[in-house]
Amino acid sequence: MKRVCLVAPGELPVPATQGGAVETLITTLVKQNEINGDMKLTVAAPRDKKSELEASFFKKTHFIYVPTAKSIKRFIHKCIQFAWDKLGLNHSVPLNTPFQREAAKLVNPEEYDIIVMEGGMFEPTALYRKRYGDKLWYHLHGVPEAPFKCLGYKTVISVSEFAKKSWLQYCDEDTTHSVSVVHNGIDVAKFQREFTEEDRKAVRARLGFAPDDFVALYCGRIIEVKGVLELLKAIQRIDDDHVKLMVVGSPDFAKSSHTPYLDKVQSLVDELGDRVAFTGYVPNNQVYQYSKSADVQVVPSLWEEAAGLVGVEAMAAGLPLIVSHSGGLQEYVPETCSIVVERNESFISSLSDAIVSLREHPELCESMMKNGLLQAEQFSEQTFYDEFVRAIGE
Repeated sequence: MKRVCLVAPGELPVPATQGGAVETLITTLVKQNEINGDMKLTVAAPRDKKSELEASFFKKTHFIYVPTAKSIKRFIHKCIQFAWDKLGLNHSVPLNTPFQREAAKLVNPEEYDIIVMEGGMFEPTALYRKRYGDKLWYHLHGVPEAPFKCLGYKTVISVSEFAKKSWLQYCDEDTTHSVSVVHNGIDVAKFQREFTEEDRKAVRARLGFAPDDFVALYCGRIIEVKGVLELLKAIQRIDDDHVKLMVVGSPDFAKSSHTPYLDKVQSLVDELGDRVAFTGYVPNNQVYQYSKSADVQVVPSLWEEAAGLVGVEAMAAGLPLIVSHSGGLQEYVPETCSIVVERNESFISSLSDAIVSLREHPELCESMMKNGLLQAEQFSEQTFYDEFVRAIGE
């Protein structure tokens, strides 16, 4: 049995009590390992009281809770990072975050066969290369878009073939490390919980939606690359007051801090009035209630998505999808379950047309829903766990 330590990104805790895509995936591995026990698993994550309480219920995973660095250390790191950025050294000489420095003190290389960096910078820092040597792995959750040095990892696990291809394209070192693909997974059953028509009506009424409204759902972070502003403009273009939008998400997960971009989004939400319900952060275990209260889900990403879990969640909930042509998203959400919109100068109008098309063709929605339910089963938590265990065993 492999002794595996997963080092979290360091921004949010594990178990994922404050959300976070990577943190949720780590939590999935923890949950499934509790059932299957195929790894001697350790997770290094930021200290958090609520997460520590949840962690106490897991008997087959050891948690290393990394204390928050002192404020003076965080300030010094920010100053150094600022100087690194100004000098253009941020890609050539990667810096450890305060979390990574503290985690390295607590994660003893002698106790593990594999140490997996969950996300973060593509190139390992000198500290991690020296301390962990050929035990150091990387779990790729993003898409490289510029050359980088990747010397130092023994193996890379990518969340999609698209992200893998991008990694191999931009890695500018002759390297012998292998890159394998393990598609992400979700708790499919969580999005298929019983939800009656009365429940649906109640949620819609609470948000100000009528039973005959056609409600599009956006679920995710409210940041520029996710295309929320474009989606709002697409709704604005539709000359039908019964076509409405439900926005579920916040700019910084549970922290709910404002950003200038969020202010632009909020301004357009206010302009659209009762055609938009803007909920703020919703814990993942409650998202299904909103999914099952909508008629279609839109994923209008402007960047290259490494994967497509939000799409899998929508399919599991029985929603047809409208998605942008984006990175690894199509590996998770095929055209049998979605309308794919190209990211070009007609993007906003194409989003509008797709929403109207699904409103006017309920038989297409029904077909996508049935196909989506079958597709979602391919991305279960158990499949994700099994593939991850297979990858670390190769």
